[in-house]
Order: sequence, then C-alpha cells, then structure tokens
Amino acid sequence: MTRHLLPRAGWPAVLVAAAVALAGCGVGAQRSPVALDRRSIPYGLLGHRAHRQTSAPNFESTRVTLWLVGGNQQLVPVRAYVAWPATIGGLLNALVQGPTEPQSQRGLVSPASAVGPISSGPPRHGIVPVDLPASFENLGGSDQLLAAAQIVYTLTGFPGIRGVVFKVVGERANVPNAKGKLVAGPLTRAAYSSLAH
Repeated sequence: MTRHLLPRAGWPAVLVAAAVALAGCGVGAQRSPVALDRRSIPYGLLGHRAHRQTSAPNFESTRVTLWLVGGNQQLVPVRAYVAWPATIGGLLNALVQGPTEPQSQRGLVSPASAVGPISSGPPRHGIVPVDLPASFENLGGSDQLLAAAQIVYTLTGFPGIRGVVFKVVGERANVPNAKGKLVAGPLTRAAYSSLAH
C-alpha cells in the first residue's frame, strides 16, 4: 500500500491554515454575560420544557380528535393535543376546556364545557362510565343532548371504547339521544349518528 505524505516543507502552511480556520469558529472575549435570543439557539440545545405549548405538538403530547358543535347543531371533529400517553380523563379535560379562539371564530361551541369537571371510571367490556356534575341537569334540552353526543363521539374515538354510560353525581342517569328520547345507555355513536358530519 502506498501512503502519500505531505513533504516536510508543507507542514507549516497546513498548521497556519488550520489555526486561521479555528480562530474564525470561536467566540470573541466579552466583558460581561450577554443574553441570547431564544430563537437564535440551535434546535435541541434547550430542554423540551422550553418548547412546551398547549396548542401545538411537542415531545410530551399526542394528537387526538375532539368533537365540538357547529352553527348548524352538528358535531364537528377537531384536532387537539393532550399529554402523552392519551387517557380518557385527558380527553374529557380537553373537551371541558372548550374551543380555542380560532375554533370559536369558526363558530364552534362546546356545550360539554358548560357542564364543568367530568370524571370517568375504568372501562369494562368497552363501556366507560362517565360521571357528570349536577350542572348537567341545568343545561337546556338541546345543549344536554349535544353535550352527551360530544362526550360519546370523543370517547369512542379512544382505542377499545365503544360506548358510554352516564351518571350524574354518581347515580345512573337517563340522557337524551339524537331523537330526544331519554335513555340509560350504554350510548354508542349510533345514538347520535344523525348529528355527525
């Protein structure tokens, strides 16, 4: 094997060129610390928490589908981000928060967000119990129906969930289906299919 070595006379020139190149990469001396604009820091040098946003994806969130209500009283799917891994409780919390400002500007509303905190129990055979506060009973008839439909459509988008049983303050409750009939459930998407796009 033949090696091609630089003649001895060429080494000083190489060293000078390397020194000049390295000098151009350094940061000059400063008399005091200088704050850097966060946008000028290369991606990955800041921790994940510095980039956390509630309305956009990050390393600690996952995308889910929530169902809101449009001006025509129809269910409308919207994308949202919840803490990873997604849970039924996380979906319910996101639903209760209501529409974002851009979604409100599109005319979307969320009767479910007027109910207040909504909790759930462990699913059994694909049916999840959802406990609503007493304020659910104070909603107008159509808002009660739409809030129930939002919850059913949102939760049945979760893997393994096919239906919802509603409780109000811990007691099994009858809620309206899309035909306005009060039913004890379990309620599936079929009960509200006429309301979905």
